[in-house]
Amino acid sequence: MDSKPFSAPAPSTDSKPETSGVTEIKPPATVTVNSTPYNEYQTSQNSMLTSTNPAVQTINVSQPGGGGKTVSNVFLIIGAVVIIIGFLFIGLGAASFPDISEVKDAKVDRVNPLLEDTIVFTSDGETTNETFEFSTDVWYNVRAAQGITINSISILDENNNTLFSESECQDSNLGDEVNDCKDYASYDIGNLDWERFYDDKSTILVNATININATGEVTIHNLDWDEFWVPLGVALEDVDAQYYGGPIVMIMLGGCASCCIAPIGFLVGLVTRFA
Repeated sequence: MDSKPFSAPAPSTDSKPETSGVTEIKPPATVTVNSTPYNEYQTSQNSMLTSTNPAVQTINVSQPGGGGKTVSNVFLIIGAVVIIIGFLFIGLGAASFPDISEVKDAKVDRVNPLLEDTIVFTSDGETTNETFEFSTDVWYNVRAAQGITINSISILDENNNTLFSESECQDSNLGDEVNDCKDYASYDIGNLDWERFYDDKSTILVNATININATGEVTIHNLDWDEFWVPLGVALEDVDAQYYGGPIVMIMLGGCASCCIAPIGFLVGLVTRFA
């Protein structure tokens, strides 16, 4: 019989399995998580963790939605409102354009006094051998009153050179409301031509003899740049601004709103919706 120095004791049927001293924690069968709404469009959402078997869990989560569509709708509405306002401004601007005859009368009333202020010589239509001193550095314009008949005009210098150069009246601006040859109190019939006999650049005073035979008033004007042309341009611009400024500004604002601002609203709304 073999003997073993260390023999294991026989297992006892009454012994209990040893425990490690750690309490086993099992997951609950049901977990409920409440979330607080973070905006006015979200209601209280519940996420439920349910499991009859701790090893298998099903998670049901509800996410908030609809915010993107709301922002998109806001921008689309803004774009629609802006484009309507733009078209309204365009329509009001077009409807407020003045009558052409009204603008014409306003310009004539501003220009006639300027022409009168430039008169240096006046004939009632019966002028014979009247002398007048002209300066070669001035542009002299000869004009006749509306509706008269001119039989003859003669303006000669000391050497019997003809200074008066007759010309047919022409409208200076076919695109505006005023006909220069019909609407003003007088119309252009010619000028004093210095270049034919006085081609040097020095200023010369010329004693001229004037003979006029007409049925009405004939005038000679000094159309100086600073005294006539500059005030003329200012007067015409003032009339245009007075009658056309408001309608043009309204049309420009309406066009800017309809073509520039409204499309931006539509674009942002569409991008927000489909992004």
